[in-house]
Parts: sequence; C-alpha cells; structure tokens
Amino acid sequence: MTHLMVELNEADLLARMKNFEDHLVERKVVGDEKDWRKTAVAFANSVPVGVPAILFIGVRDSGEIETQQQNLDEVQKKFNTKMRTVCPRIFYVPKIISENGRQALAVIIPGSELRPHFAGLAYVRRGSVTEDASEAQLRELIAQRNSKAATILEWKGKNVSVLLRSGDSEIPWPNSTIVADCNQFYVSVQAVAHEPATSFPLSRVEINFDNLRRRLQLEISDLKQNPWNVELERHVRQVLGHQMIRDGQLLLRWLLLQGRVEVVEQFLPEIARNSQDKQMQIAVSAGMVHREQEPGGLHKTYYVVNPEFLQILKTVLPDVLK
Repeated sequence: MTHLMVELNEADLLARMKNFEDHLVERKVVGDEKDWRKTAVAFANSVPVGVPAILFIGVRDSGEIETQQQNLDEVQKKFNTKMRTVCPRIFYVPKIISENGRQALAVIIPGSELRPHFAGLAYVRRGSVTEDASEAQLRELIAQRNSKAATILEWKGKNVSVLLRSGDSEIPWPNSTIVADCNQFYVSVQAVAHEPATSFPLSRVEINFDNLRRRLQLEISDLKQNPWNVELERHVRQVLGHQMIRDGQLLLRWLLLQGRVEVVEQFLPEIARNSQDKQMQIAVSAGMVHREQEPGGLHKTYYVVNPEFLQILKTVLPDVLK
C-alpha cells in the first residue's frame, strides 16, 4: 500500500526546520553542497513512497536560517544541476521559506516508487560507443534482476508466441506478435506493427517455450478469471473518494481513454495545470499511475495506468463519477 503525498505549507516547513533532525529532515548550510545530491537520493530510496522528506539548504544544525543571505535562485539552479546526474531522476519540489527577514530553500523529496536511485549516471554500450543510460534503459537493467522479466527482455523486439487463457480455452495471438517492453511489474506485447502495445501484469504471465516455432511462449491468464484483490479495490475507492477531488477522477478517466498522456501536457482545458499536477501526484503515490519515459532517449515522460489497477479503475471509476 502506498502513501499519499502530504501537502506542506510554509508553517509546516518552518516547524519541521526547527525540530530535531530525524529520518525525514536534513539541514545544510549553503556552503555544504557536497552532500546535497547524496541526501536527496537517500531520501528518495529510504522514505516510504509518497511521504515527504525535507532537505533544508541555508539552515544551520540549530534550525536557524543562516544570517548571511545567499541568492536562492542561484542556489536552486546549482541544486538542479547536481540532480541531473541522479539516475533515474528524482521528483522534488523546491520552496523558499522566510523567517525574521531571512530566507532559505526547502526541498521536498517524497519517497520514490522508482527506487532505487543512484547518485551518478549509469552507462551502457551501443555498438562501439559508451553512452549514458536513459531512465528506460536503467529500469530495464533493474528488471533483469527478476528472472521472469530478464527472460522476457531477452526477446524484446522479437517474435514470441502468446496464448491468452480463458477458462478451459486458449486464444492464440497472431504469429507477428513481439515483445515491446517488460519491467518488474508488467510485460507489453504488440500484435500488429504500428498498433499500440497491450500490457499485462507480470504476475499473470507464465513463461514457456514454443518448440514448434523455436521461440518464447507467454501464457497469460484471463483477467476475468482472476478477480482482483478486495483490499486493492478498497484502496482504489479510498483514494478516488477521499483523497482525490472530481478533477482527479476526470483526469483518470481521460487517461484511461487515451492510454498514455505526456506529463507536460494539459489533459483537459477545464482543469488547471496546478490541479492536474496535484491530482496526478496523488494517483502516482497511490500506485494507480506510473510515470514512464519514452524509449529511444527522447526524454519524454508519460503518465500511464498501472496495469494491476486497470480493470479495477474501469469498473470503479464510473461508479464514483455518478
């Protein structure tokens, strides 16, 4: 079960700044920049998903803002530069706080569902060239720790046999089906070129080998034959009904219709971007939506529905929106 990203106003941040340091708070003076990145990565990797930790920059260990004031725009730019080498990228929210005429920077870093993060770039070989690994490539490397995902990824871009099991029957997919992608959560297969891929939770996929065609065979259990966990449905209803407002419910319905939407894009003209960002962060923190980077190094990031929640959302969301 994931946690809601808690909203922190300036009063909350000032109170946290003055309390003793704990596993959710770190204070650094501006001159102590060598550990900014390490601290941010540690928060993202260690804090429960969605729970906010705070790195205060320009604050002494005593909890007092530095007397000698710095240009916080420059401080923030320097912090952003350091975070560019974190792989995969960390989500964070910088806020300027003020007390007694002095200002400091509070960087809010929630526990990340994309963990593990690393404080330096990973590298891969493409032909005879060494390149920075994209976030998609890093996720693929991590997924290879899972033996099932690793086996499927060996067939990425290649033809595989796919059988969809429904009760006592088996429905074969076209012979042209290829593995489009796979991670530790789901596999995406593409039956027809230039058509969108279809994703299935990895927990519903069994691996076999098609000896006739000498290729991997994926046997996928029919979602209708495996009702979702009651606790998971309760979680979805709790998030939709109590944590999200109607804007968020409408945004999720639009995402279900579109399949994926670029993070920087405004979904619906009637819903403001700040509301969209807040509601989608709730959906991500709740595990219902993933942020995924487009493969091929194009650095576009998209919202996609977590396949584990797809059928639940299709059933529950219309009921909530009545």
